[in-house]
Amino acid sequence: MRITAWAFLSVALLACSGGAGQKVAKAPAVGTDTAEAIQEQPEATLPPTDEAPEAETTKQKNVLDYYRSLEPPYNSPYELTQKGNKWVAESSLEMELEATVDLKNGFIEIIDEGTGGGTYHVQVVLFRLANGNPLIAVSKRAYDGVGATQEYHFLRPEHPDQYDWTEHTLGALTVFDFLELDYAEEPAILEEAMPVLLDLPQRGTTLTASVFTGKRFYYCGDSASPEEQVACPAFDRLRREEIKLHWDRASGQFLFPQEE
Repeated sequence: MRITAWAFLSVALLACSGGAGQKVAKAPAVGTDTAEAIQEQPEATLPPTDEAPEAETTKQKNVLDYYRSLEPPYNSPYELTQKGNKWVAESSLEMELEATVDLKNGFIEIIDEGTGGGTYHVQVVLFRLANGNPLIAVSKRAYDGVGATQEYHFLRPEHPDQYDWTEHTLGALTVFDFLELDYAEEPAILEEAMPVLLDLPQRGTTLTASVFTGKRFYYCGDSASPEEQVACPAFDRLRREEIKLHWDRASGQFLFPQEE
């Protein structure tokens, strides 16, 4: 699940984080809601959070407030500015980019194709826990025309004791969640060859995890080394190309659907 970036972003991007812990139990999905509107949902079997809800007398922050408050290594390299009815950000080559700032749905997205070495894609989304407190999802993804990398975090900025909740929120997610159940090869080479990427939602609260297969020619081509060729059969052994992960506000976790 941890993958490499090209030279322009080699310092800025870490290996895809948040997968060191135990995987969240694959439980039945519960109903979803929008990022801002809190609706009644069944209680989860996992223990709820013990943090206090936001004070009712305090003005509730929106996704832009949290975006601007992010600090390294979680922050975005783009400063957002409103111009009339649109939002813009300055690219790494000092070009103005149009950004999506959807305050109603708690969603921010910036796609920068002017990096000089590929495309850099930032998403920041505001989710709500059952007690109304925020969970901020941050995704920074990069493409260099061949490979893809992603760094993501799940943060609880209002929690008094812990800020980064990535391991708890998502757990371990690897290419083996997409391969046929009997497929067994060297994990390191497969996670490098077929990275798992997350796409954050603008509407609703369901994450989409997918396998990036753009490096197939690199691992299956004539110039591939014997070690690289080990990964080649896996491209034809996918039992699914994406997984929908459903947000459970009570436990503060994204849950796998039931296995078919």
